[in-house]
Amino acid sequence: MTRADFAYGNTRLRARRAEFLRDADYERLLGQDADGILAELAATPYARDAEHAPGDEHRRLHETIRIHLGRVLEEMRSFYDDAARRLVDRLLARFDVHNVVTVLRAHASRQRRSEEALDALFPVGWLAGPLTHELLGERELAGAVDLLIRRLPDREQAEALRAAYSEYERTTDLSAFEHAVVADHATRADAALAAAGPDARTLLRFARREIDELNLLLALRLRDAPGEPSPAHALLPGGSVPPAAFDPALHAPAPAVAAELGAFAGGGWRPLIQRWAAGGDLPALERALERRRIADAAALFAGGDPLGIDVPIAFTAAKRLEARNLRLLAEAGARGLHPDTVRRELLWPQGPA
Repeated sequence: MTRADFAYGNTRLRARRAEFLRDADYERLLGQDADGILAELAATPYARDAEHAPGDEHRRLHETIRIHLGRVLEEMRSFYDDAARRLVDRLLARFDVHNVVTVLRAHASRQRRSEEALDALFPVGWLAGPLTHELLGERELAGAVDLLIRRLPDREQAEALRAAYSEYERTTDLSAFEHAVVADHATRADAALAAAGPDARTLLRFARREIDELNLLLALRLRDAPGEPSPAHALLPGGSVPPAAFDPALHAPAPAVAAELGAFAGGGWRPLIQRWAAGGDLPALERALERRRIADAAALFAGGDPLGIDVPIAFTAAKRLEARNLRLLAEAGARGLHPDTVRRELLWPQGPA
């Protein structure tokens, strides 16, 4: 079987590693306010994106981060053709489904024009630019869904959205609506990546890992939900952990959950679930899973296949890591958090400080 050709694009991405922010850069940014962070970023590739960012210093910084992430990921997409391009498109499709759900949520909460809704959108993929403002400008959720159905590039996804919205009209259950949209994406992505063969192996592994971690968090949230938990309707398809394996998370005492589920993910879940069991801090577990997943993906630069999808996965993860760190520094500066507190939450590209 002829392999997808990633050689040219991967060479371009490896050259761009020199532009990433380093540990020393983050140390300089600790304790800075938005104006100070923008001043430091003026000597980096973020400078060109800051020129187009609106608002006061705080909003301008967040917009700079958002615009930069979208620009570099779309540039990454342009480095590939044919089979390699199709896999990179699959990698970036996560932003498409995120943006669709964000638009639906903004309309349902009647906050469609808020800065919060705009900040939550990624300028990556087909749902970006003028279409974003057109969707958020619709007066009602029904109008936004109709426009999405007409503009979605994937007809199967459009039909799935139509069916999910019909059910939402009957039940007004927004969480079920969002779940149906994400579950449809997960099902089709898993099938497409499985069919793509060896070229997609690493991307499929990380996609299934993310589904498994989302399902773990969903199952733990269901413990506190009113009524009898129903994992069959709440968990997402496309993971590697069987849905029935999450039953202990619904009913068992917290220490038993760590014992039952700790063996999954190569045993890597055990210490994280044990910390949750000791303190019941689900957001901390969610952050820990995300931090580890992003760090492991970024590490593919060194340990992955240099001629495969591993390099685009690593590049995307490294840019998401960078955006996450900059947003954390911006919020920490605005709230006056102590640098030591922020330092513990940062993801350090070269290792913990």
